[in-house]
Amino acid sequence: MLKQHFFKIIFIHLILLLPIISSIAEARGRLEGIDSSSKYLIYYGGDFSQENLSNMKKFDVVVLNPNNQNVTPQIVKELQDAGVSYVIGYISIGEDVAAPDEQAILHQGKGPVYVDENNLELVHQNSGVASFYLDSSYNKELDIYEHDGIADRNGVFGGYYIYPNSDWRWIINEMRIGGSQNFKQRKHTAGLKQIAGKRDPANLDNRFANYGFDGFFLDTIDTAGPYKATGWYPWVAKAMQETIKFISDTYPDKIVLANRGGFYFHAGLYNNTYNIHPIDYNIRPYINAMLFESYMLDSDASHTDVSPYFFDNAHNVAPKIMTEANRSDGFTITSMDYMMGREASLYDQLFSATVKENGWLGYLTSAEGIKTVDLNFLNKLSDKNLILDTSPPEWMNTGNQYNENRPARIGIQKLKAGENPRELTIFWDSAKDQSWPVKYNISVATTPDFSDKVVYKNVAFEKNPQWEQDPLNHVANQFTLKNLPDATYYVRVTAEDSSASHLEDDNQVTLSIEVNYATSNPIQNEFSIDGNVEEWDHLLSFGEDEKDMPNASMLDWQKAWMANTPDTLFLAYQYHNPLQMSWGHIVHLDTDTNKNTGFKGSSGEYPIGVDYMIQGYDIWKYTGDGQSWSWQFVAEATRSWTTFNSEMKLPLNLIGNPEKINLFYEADNIAIGHAGTDLFPNDAISGKQYFSYSLNTPPLLIN
Repeated sequence: MLKQHFFKIIFIHLILLLPIISSIAEARGRLEGIDSSSKYLIYYGGDFSQENLSNMKKFDVVVLNPNNQNVTPQIVKELQDAGVSYVIGYISIGEDVAAPDEQAILHQGKGPVYVDENNLELVHQNSGVASFYLDSSYNKELDIYEHDGIADRNGVFGGYYIYPNSDWRWIINEMRIGGSQNFKQRKHTAGLKQIAGKRDPANLDNRFANYGFDGFFLDTIDTAGPYKATGWYPWVAKAMQETIKFISDTYPDKIVLANRGGFYFHAGLYNNTYNIHPIDYNIRPYINAMLFESYMLDSDASHTDVSPYFFDNAHNVAPKIMTEANRSDGFTITSMDYMMGREASLYDQLFSATVKENGWLGYLTSAEGIKTVDLNFLNKLSDKNLILDTSPPEWMNTGNQYNENRPARIGIQKLKAGENPRELTIFWDSAKDQSWPVKYNISVATTPDFSDKVVYKNVAFEKNPQWEQDPLNHVANQFTLKNLPDATYYVRVTAEDSSASHLEDDNQVTLSIEVNYATSNPIQNEFSIDGNVEEWDHLLSFGEDEKDMPNASMLDWQKAWMANTPDTLFLAYQYHNPLQMSWGHIVHLDTDTNKNTGFKGSSGEYPIGVDYMIQGYDIWKYTGDGQSWSWQFVAEATRSWTTFNSEMKLPLNLIGNPEKINLFYEADNIAIGHAGTDLFPNDAISGKQYFSYSLNTPPLLIN
């Protein structure tokens, strides 16, 4: 007996998405509560008068050097108590900056070290200094690295360049002002434990005590730079990453701010001597923020205009860093530029470039550098009209190389088949904005005018892995749609900011692709209809449906197949629970693959137009107007079932000899006295999903 079935439907446009799996389990993320309107200060001076402290308390993020003799735990506490969100302490991790009365550390005596450029193996010279001192000076004329057995030092600041191995990590953790029982060779430099350790209320003026900073400002990361010059050691990239990870893991409740190290986010950057791509050792998950120093105005007073590196910074370096900062485990970008007595108009240009256009947390030093507190940017940031975000995101080109400015890669850039059938991967580059993070919205339609578009807001996009090595020919971001019905799809990608106005760009860049995939199992010999599905195991199925129904006696799909000879259609099923054959066991068949014909659901909710329906083992043909319940009995299918399996077959001429069938499965448990419906695919109604079967042809893949 034919029974009508009803659905309670919440109509949601949804396509199943691939799960996003992060390679890093615990990422830090951006500085909470901080954006481009926040106020940022780096101060290494020693003036902590009440007047100067009063100015410092106006900032949201303050970086201090605990090694300055006037910095005490009391200073840190006073700033925190005054409402400074983050008071962060300086530490050098890429250079051993010893005081004049402190010599090179003997420790194990295995150093200095270098990597042999021929076999890329680490060489210990055993010259009586620690295993973490470096010896690898670049000879530009000969284009070779030279090793003289003497630990390399910074010619300006005097620090020893560091290979940050486990020995060095122990030292930067244990060293402290005043020395410690564990490590007595550094008495003037605060280590991680002292910088972050809990303050003793009775020793707030004691510089030998713990400071209780909110986190670390990691300096001299650039030792691991991939460049060919003395002072950069490309093969140190991995050890430096491991050291930053060590700090992040050891102090999970403390902020990590990296000073420079932009090469870790620079797609395409490569050192061919040591075969190093720094981005392979990305530090993104282990930091909350990074400092871009001298973005536009550098510390060289002879440069009376913008830095000679500004063009490259703006078009090549910064877009790649901002792309990495905008990922789900991304970070806050801070910047620091220098006045150096330049024209005041340049300071306004800098503010516009860093804060308004790039959305960074910016600071401009006074003419005396970081030894004074400058209020230039602070005053600008106090003007609400000046910092109001009124512009949507601006698209960039992350494929620029040194001193290039290629046209922006706006919106969608590429479509291709996903890794699995009926998947579609969408590619686009990056956009920047004053209000981070930038979100990406994808519009998908089956009509060129987008009249039937579905918009996926703020998609959980992933990195395009090809971009890391070749950003010139590959864009930065990708996202995959799954289980798409057959159609030609038109796709757009727009960028939206995180301002209160949710400003979104209106680009109309469109790409299209045909998704046409159908399962096909043409067979030569007919199956025995005996309820045994072992003979189906070697054929393509429609996949497996999870256990959906709460009661073990309910109809619950597990797996389904179709196969065909030239004249006959075969169907096989597996169930999670023992089968009770009834009219509630339904297969909906669209045999002309035209949704505008056949039954579309009483409210048009079906993903297909159902021309034929198999209820139990009865075949019915639709005779209504598309939404009315009107069916004509055709015949009974030959069938057999066991406890968990069933098989059927029927002549193809009973359903119009189709070339292709779109279909979905339904188990209406009302038929056996239970409430609840199991659909296969699960989102056949809410997500407009269905299966396709092609007769006598091999599977068609997405173009």
